[in-house]
Amino acid sequence: MRGPLLSGPLGSQPTLEALLRWTADRAPVIVLGPPWLGDAVSRGGRTLLLVETELRPQALRARKRAQKEGRPLEVTLAAAELPLRRGSLFALVVENVAGLTDDEAVRWIAALVPCLRPGGRLIAADATSSDVAAARVAGAFLSAALVEIVQEWPRDGALLTVGVAPAAPIVAARFDFR
Repeated sequence: MRGPLLSGPLGSQPTLEALLRWTADRAPVIVLGPPWLGDAVSRGGRTLLLVETELRPQALRARKRAQKEGRPLEVTLAAAELPLRRGSLFALVVENVAGLTDDEAVRWIAALVPCLRPGGRLIAADATSSDVAAARVAGAFLSAALVEIVQEWPRDGALLTVGVAPAAPIVAARFDFR
């Protein structure tokens, strides 16, 4: 099991095994990232891949491949507005948080956290070897009230950051839900 040739450290066997460990027993898992990543995560159970319009052909090929192998991968199109209900997700995998500016990362993570159920996991997969980038990703997780934050380097150049959504009253207070 691994990603395509150009997926680099994120598509490596150790990284994908670590990702599957973090998503185990969390189905369905929602993936916001490249189609190969959704395909890889579907090896662990029911997965929904959200992609932008330009990635539709690759996502449909990934879905066909998964169906042929008996893996549960669904694909849906999503743009700026994500079709995610508040407090509904057990696990959400995103890619390239480290590639965003500090402000963009904080805003994006803050937009995603309310979609998690209390105890749900947000997992960021980043292709980086930078301790500074890792600290920035952890900071974005902290600013969004995630708890039990763990960072794992399954291999050189691959970083997984995992955070757990706090109790609903904390999310409501942090994000000013009334």
